[in-house]
Amino acid sequence: MEADPEQPGGPAIGGSAAEAAHAVEAWFAAQPELEVERVGDAGWLTVLRGERKRTIPVHLEVGTHTLVLQSFFLRAPDEDEAGVFRFLLQRNLRTYVCRFALDDTGDILLVGVLPLHAVTTAEVDRLLGQVLQAADDAFNVALRMGFASYIEREQAWREKVGAGRNPIS
Repeated sequence: MEADPEQPGGPAIGGSAAEAAHAVEAWFAAQPELEVERVGDAGWLTVLRGERKRTIPVHLEVGTHTLVLQSFFLRAPDEDEAGVFRFLLQRNLRTYVCRFALDDTGDILLVGVLPLHAVTTAEVDRLLGQVLQAADDAFNVALRMGFASYIEREQAWREKVGAGRNPIS
């Protein structure tokens, strides 16, 4: 069954890279509040706005067989790496397509992969919505676990200079 490109929840259009790119473009066109930058012929950069994780950078790229999403979540933890990783791996059990992962430097990413035949505007919406929710829901806990000593030092400094407490504490 062929989808109407204007129909947001329509079935996949056949699975070509061009059709997947069209679905991504259509989704961004329907989000006038988002700034988006094209990266080459097959990529897009945008920033989602969360409540707890205020900026969530997202890179989407259409490949030969898949649409790949990568989003920077948190730099490599300074402490309690095992606890942070355990927490995020357990969070992976609650997600639809996105998973927490590590890059080569130990920084934490959210990644998602969709086969091209599954890429519709509805799936792009679901994928980006999931990134927003996963990042926002896990951010404060992961930050507190991975940077507890730094946060304590900052709070002590804030108290000393009469600044208000940072809400992350």
